[in-house]
Amino acid sequence: MNAKASKSDLQVRLARQLLQLVADGEIKPGHHLREVELSEQFGVSRTPIRATLNFLVGLGAVEKLANRGFFVVAPASVALKTIKQLPKEDDEKLKEQIAKDWFNGKVPKEVSEGEIRTRYDLGKMTASRVLGTLAEEGLVSRMPGYGWQFEPTLNSASAHDESFDFRAMVEPAALLSPEFRYDADRAESLRTRHERVLGGRRQHNLAEIIRLDEDFHEFLAKCSNNRFVVQAVAHQNRLRRLMEYQSLIDAGRLTDSCLEHIGILDNLDRKDLVGASAALRDHLTRAKQAGPEFND
Repeated sequence: MNAKASKSDLQVRLARQLLQLVADGEIKPGHHLREVELSEQFGVSRTPIRATLNFLVGLGAVEKLANRGFFVVAPASVALKTIKQLPKEDDEKLKEQIAKDWFNGKVPKEVSEGEIRTRYDLGKMTASRVLGTLAEEGLVSRMPGYGWQFEPTLNSASAHDESFDFRAMVEPAALLSPEFRYDADRAESLRTRHERVLGGRRQHNLAEIIRLDEDFHEFLAKCSNNRFVVQAVAHQNRLRRLMEYQSLIDAGRLTDSCLEHIGILDNLDRKDLVGASAALRDHLTRAKQAGPEFND
């Protein structure tokens, strides 16, 4: 089956999420994909899960065995290639375009839903859905009536520096929290992904390395067992993703940061939380200093 065959946005999104779990090594070839478990994991009914699994069968990533169910057959490398073949969902394209326009100052800070519909030629339901998703991601917030306002983002040197200053206050401190619990198994999976990038056995695209960077920082946040730390780090990652859209992130710096991430994991493996916290603070400082040039 051609990966570009007509599929619903939801099926494409679920397929991408499942394939990413395989690519990250969290799901191995031979794993039994149970509809009920996946339905609970992704928060959808079994019907779209079943359709997605059949879609993945057509892509050769999953096999369906009579009277047994669905099983993963694609190794991590094949899963990554399959992800790249998947079409972008329509909503994702719209979100990306709106984000780019806000980043470049092409839309005002405050805008009505009607203006969004007119500018992007959207129906009422589509506009409402996309704006709702952007609100969940922290890019916009609803104003009284039908208005929306864009939230501050990293589209200036001052905003970029303030973001890293904020992260340097929060993330290293989270490692020293009494509630911090290091997930060694998850850490090992992240280490493997970093080593795969550093090994250079294949070319890694910018989006893939950025996602690894995001996953690393969100992993540490989750280990803090503090919901507000988790929310703050996830929000900062979403803001930074706009810079990916604009190609303002230095891929070379991201590759270098893999070594720094591994150093932080080394400290955590030794149960040296103070050393890990200091290494994380240094990592964020270097990332701030390596920031892009802005035309403020």
